[in-house]
Amino acid sequence: MTYTQSAFTGGTGARPITAFSRRIARELESKLADAPAEVERKAVFAVVKRAAPALGIGIGALQTLEHLISYTHADDWKAGRTPVAWPSNLTLAEVAGKTVSAIKARLRQLRALGLILARDSGHGRRTGRRDDSGAISTAFGVDLSPLRIRFEELRELAEAYSAQSRLFKEGRQEIARVRRIVSQALAQAAHLRLTGPHWLALQEAIDHVASAAAIARAGRDSEAFRSAIGRLAVVEERVGLTIDQFMFPEESEGSGSKNEPFIHIQTNPSPIKDVHAVRACSSDPAGQVSPTAELPASPSNSQFKARPADLLEMFPTTAMYVGGKKPAWSDIHRAASRLRHDLGIRIGVYVDALEKLGPDAAAIAIMITAERHSRSEIRLTPGAYFTGMVGKAKRDELDLAKSLWGFRTERMATH
Repeated sequence: MTYTQSAFTGGTGARPITAFSRRIARELESKLADAPAEVERKAVFAVVKRAAPALGIGIGALQTLEHLISYTHADDWKAGRTPVAWPSNLTLAEVAGKTVSAIKARLRQLRALGLILARDSGHGRRTGRRDDSGAISTAFGVDLSPLRIRFEELRELAEAYSAQSRLFKEGRQEIARVRRIVSQALAQAAHLRLTGPHWLALQEAIDHVASAAAIARAGRDSEAFRSAIGRLAVVEERVGLTIDQFMFPEESEGSGSKNEPFIHIQTNPSPIKDVHAVRACSSDPAGQVSPTAELPASPSNSQFKARPADLLEMFPTTAMYVGGKKPAWSDIHRAASRLRHDLGIRIGVYVDALEKLGPDAAAIAIMITAERHSRSEIRLTPGAYFTGMVGKAKRDELDLAKSLWGFRTERMATH
């Protein structure tokens, strides 16, 4: 008679010894010396559950593993004992509400991952007995010893996976933050009718970083992800440089170089006669707009007609950044932009201010911050103080007109 593998296993249900099963057994034996003497039964499944995404355990296999652990006693996980569970596949199927075939597939996955071992009896059935103290005296079924042997390994794997997940989450938040800064800068440039490829390059830069980060995250490559996120600082700095160079240039030419191609960032149906006529920040003597600043609504209903020359008298700190005796609003904007660097104000907060307040009021807010800093009236940092002002503006609580009256009164009292 010729015996096949099925002839040996079909009647008993026993699994043949394979090179794969022996390799897993040898790997577990090599870790016995470092295995903890005992572990908490509740802690076992908790650590496996945390490590499940890293191990690639399916939800179904994880459920069946939990059921197997529940068939053991807490004392089974103590030193000198072996945690073995012997429910039949039919019992496991009934508990899970699945078919026996599904349970067999789950057990195969758990064995392949080295989380359980098969402790077969001669007839292939799972059976066990406990003595009067509750300790297992004989047992054939599913050996859960690998979970105790690999407990520290699984815990470290879970912690590493959690740390990586936090890295990815925080990185995505940073990408969203810088993307918002870029979007705000582009929206402000579009509002001022500023054009040129340098603005569109900002969008390309953040998209490139986000794409590289997404590829690294999909491959669970922490180093590549950190490398991608590390380029966000360059993008953020590029936003600031672009604003400084092209939103408030030395020459009042909104699109930067006249030789660059004319690119519309955003279409606005309102009629436009001239870039400089539309810009609220352009109050050169030759311009057609009012030389006074456009301030947000004052909570105290104060009114203050802020002119560049008057502001420089009130804010001597800013005056040092402005050249010429007849300053225009473009000079004030450039001075505020340079002050932002020296005060350590983050570009994201500055872009928020430009969006909420407009260039004139944002410049005045920076001038107020610089003056108070020079007087040592700021408890924390200039950046924190300015951020607080922007926060008030978002809540419609910022009263620039009232503050300007306060500085005007102080200035008059000293003369």
